[in-house]
Amino acid sequence: MAAMIIAGTNYAGTFPKFVFLFIGDGMAEADVRATECYFKDAQAQKGVAADTTQGLAMTKLPVRGTATTFSKNNATTDSAAAATAMSSGYKTANGSLNVDAETGRNFEPMAQFVKRYGMKVGIISSVAPNHATPAGFYAYAQKRNMYPEIAMQLTTNELDYVGGPVLIGGPEADVKARDAAVKNGYTIVEDRQGFDALRSGARRVWVRSKMSLAIDDKHEIPLADHVGKAIGLLAGPEGFFMMVEGAMIDGASHSNDGAALVHEMLEFDRAIAKAMEFYKSRPEEVLIVVTSDHECGGLSLDEEKIKAAGMSKILDGQKGSRNASAGEVFRQVEKGKMLFDEALPLMREFFGIQDLSDKELAEVRAIFNKGGEARGDFSYGDNRKISLFWSRLVSARAGLIWSSLSHTGAPVPVYAVGAQAERFSGNSDNTLISRHIRDIINERANAASE
Repeated sequence: MAAMIIAGTNYAGTFPKFVFLFIGDGMAEADVRATECYFKDAQAQKGVAADTTQGLAMTKLPVRGTATTFSKNNATTDSAAAATAMSSGYKTANGSLNVDAETGRNFEPMAQFVKRYGMKVGIISSVAPNHATPAGFYAYAQKRNMYPEIAMQLTTNELDYVGGPVLIGGPEADVKARDAAVKNGYTIVEDRQGFDALRSGARRVWVRSKMSLAIDDKHEIPLADHVGKAIGLLAGPEGFFMMVEGAMIDGASHSNDGAALVHEMLEFDRAIAKAMEFYKSRPEEVLIVVTSDHECGGLSLDEEKIKAAGMSKILDGQKGSRNASAGEVFRQVEKGKMLFDEALPLMREFFGIQDLSDKELAEVRAIFNKGGEARGDFSYGDNRKISLFWSRLVSARAGLIWSSLSHTGAPVPVYAVGAQAERFSGNSDNTLISRHIRDIINERANAASE
């Protein structure tokens, strides 16, 4: 039935010239389903008839599969080992980028591979390009946190389009890498005006702009705009490979923040939709693959609640991310040394929940009285136990049930459309994502030379 959504996607005898790999960092099937339910309910709440609401772009892709994500040394991967697998086709230990930590062997990243075939390369992410996943597609590093060293590799690689926030590793490392990139021929763009002014012919473009959690701040240059601009600049007879990461899906999941999660997922999905527009104009020349590097948060769903009318209003009632609550609520509570009865209205207002049960009220009071600022287990951003209580409560009322603050070893979904997309169907492993892409590019080159 899914194959009927987009007709004519099986081009067994053709090879794509334009290859997209979309990676939803931390995304699993539950994240996709929860977001689609949210998206459809949000439309229904605005009066759109239930049978005409639109679903996600990624769920329209007709080829479906799953991929295991274990690393060389752990059943649960980190983003560096997962990026290595999807870029080079080889397993490595957690924390390493395209290097076997035991033997010292380097694995060829995807950017270097496709460059050997004369193709252009785009690396786009909602985190810094020297962060684990984007770096995995062009850099080598024994440790993923070698940020200054990875940044300098970015400047010497002939990447044709780089999009995302400024580098991590400190201001000095960022300035040094930026200056080196300019010397090596990069065009640096740091605002919307410069971005809009980019025209065909611009080479080695590096677009740097702030990208916080989408629930907290409208992005000056969203992922979808990056994808559209990169297509316009890179599309040519030589073809391209483009990796696009929805990175902060993982951040929202580490925080068990369902409200932030659906916004990150929609931001990611709009980027996929932009690539789909390009695909529809030349379906025999395009391959789009969508997957994830790992699951995060141990998310499961309460089917009754996620399908209930108004579930989107529960998530929309939360004013900002769990991280934002630190500044807007909890630092104010701590600084003012507020009593629980004074702080409760502020917490209710921020998270959009007024009707606490006796059990819930007793639980949040107990956490507060032990010290509202008390820190819990690892999470990205704010890790107050009391903010975790509220974010999990909002999520649970909408049907999103979190069981972990970390990555898990669950398989991740794979969606694909276009020339050779059928290779990505069925149960597989993340190393085969890279190997299929490399085989396709190699076979296309061989076919062209015959």
